[in-house]
Amino acid sequence: EREAAGRGLDYLAAYDGARRSTPREIYNVWAHTYALQALSRAWREDRREDCRRMAERHLDFLRRYETFAGGWNYYDFNAGAQVPSMEPTSFGTAAGLAVLHEARRSGLSVPEPLVRRALRRLREMRLPDGSFLYSSDFRYLPRHLVNRPGGSAGRAQPGHYALWLWEEGVGEKESRAGLEAFFREHRFLDIARKRQYPHEAWYYNSPYYYYFDHYYAALLVERLGGAEDLRTRLAAHILPYQEPDGSWWDYKMFDYHKPYGTALAVLALRRCRPPGA
Repeated sequence: EREAAGRGLDYLAAYDGARRSTPREIYNVWAHTYALQALSRAWREDRREDCRRMAERHLDFLRRYETFAGGWNYYDFNAGAQVPSMEPTSFGTAAGLAVLHEARRSGLSVPEPLVRRALRRLREMRLPDGSFLYSSDFRYLPRHLVNRPGGSAGRAQPGHYALWLWEEGVGEKESRAGLEAFFREHRFLDIARKRQYPHEAWYYNSPYYYYFDHYYAALLVERLGGAEDLRTRLAAHILPYQEPDGSWWDYKMFDYHKPYGTALAVLALRRCRPPGA
């Protein structure tokens, strides 16, 4: 396992091919986000110069693909402009902010204006009941079904995690309440998992964020001290869905649904184990 992980890190430190595929599709922001996370940690722990250089490269791409309003979106259906013209999503912006925190912790130079703009957008997307708007442009439709607790229960986890990391008005109380809402509304995430089309399920939930949401829920459980009841409840929504081949997946997407689903599920389950296990 260590040898395989080492080869994977070597690949990340050398590969520089993630790009915006079309003016409308900016899926590469996800690659830059999670590559920066892995490479920042590798630089902090192993002091590998190749990891630092490539981490800075991905950081620059996140700066480059920031939306005109701050934060990140992975589509631009408006103008297809060089600076993305659609407003940011809450969950993509939260993921980006969590990674920027990791990069700064690792000693990389993270532009403060980049962080401030993203935090402002994310704070604006948090509703008084603890739900998060799907994206900034829903601010005029806050009671749309996608923004209600049944539609927001999953994305609230990365939202609360990022705001807590940056100490932006969210702490233990809000995060714990968000987790309780996550478990209370979880049936709507279950209904969406493995659906054929995006947003076809109740409250417009999409299948491909199932394990993404559970990963950030696990990070919150860990940050809250790893209480046994939270660990047990979270694991119960992941373990039963392991496939016969050992993988996890939530949406049949191109050829990478099993890699990302399995990775996020395992990362979540690691945080569901008893402390010290």
